[in-house]
Amino acid sequence: MSAMNAMNSMNATNSMNAMLFQGLIFPKDLYCISCGRPLPLQENSGAALCQSCADEIEWANGRLCGICGRPLSDENPREICRDCERSGGFAFEKAYACAVYSGRAAEIVREMKYRNKAWYADTLSSFMASKYFSEADNETGELPAFDFLVPVPMGAAKMAKRGYNQAELVARGLSRRTGIPFLKKALLRVRETDVMSALSESERKTNLEGAFSVPYDIMKTIAGKKILLADDVYTTGSSANACAEALLDAGAKSVSVIVFATGADVRRMEGCPAVVESPGQLRAKGPT
Repeated sequence: MSAMNAMNSMNATNSMNAMLFQGLIFPKDLYCISCGRPLPLQENSGAALCQSCADEIEWANGRLCGICGRPLSDENPREICRDCERSGGFAFEKAYACAVYSGRAAEIVREMKYRNKAWYADTLSSFMASKYFSEADNETGELPAFDFLVPVPMGAAKMAKRGYNQAELVARGLSRRTGIPFLKKALLRVRETDVMSALSESERKTNLEGAFSVPYDIMKTIAGKKILLADDVYTTGSSANACAEALLDAGAKSVSVIVFATGADVRRMEGCPAVVESPGQLRAKGPT
């Protein structure tokens, strides 16, 4: 081994030891990922969020849309939200969401995606696992059956810039907690797309046409299988729908979706869709 290689190896070892030591002294899961306050040991259940911050989140409970999983407004007597009714349906069967994408929940997601806090994904996946287990049949206890967990893929340029795909991280954590097998690279983003938050519904669909593909060697694996597609946020459902279409075209039996946060209501009053901030808008605001 050359002197340079030996030095690199020693530096890597020292760096790893420092990280392990820091993890022992300052374990992330003993502090709230949102406000930084220490968590009481009895609250440390794998979801590193203090009770105060959790209380600020609008959880997706109560009456939910039977398709996208969003909370239904009191003004809507139907079983599905007006967005899903207007869209005419999706390629995926059902979507599950933990919270509404606003306030504290939106802040946590943005920190994870745009401020290099990839470890937030583990806490998000713990809430997603709880959501999945809450879907057990009341009489039989049977859970929704899925053969594979597949993350929404990220384009190569964005991956190179960010360094990680948050959808893959939450999917891996969810797989570990639920036992649903994680299927790596079952979906590929074969072309880059424009930032979705600035586009209308019709523009989003055009933007996503042909954006996703299933590798040929994966088609046999997913043929006739039930897929659970994982992402961090669901807004209009355009990306999830495009992914579902690609999986179904490749032979999957069915596709459902699970996310941490979903767009805020669903046209609560006059019906404007939630505004989701782009990375540029977030940077303009500066640190919070």
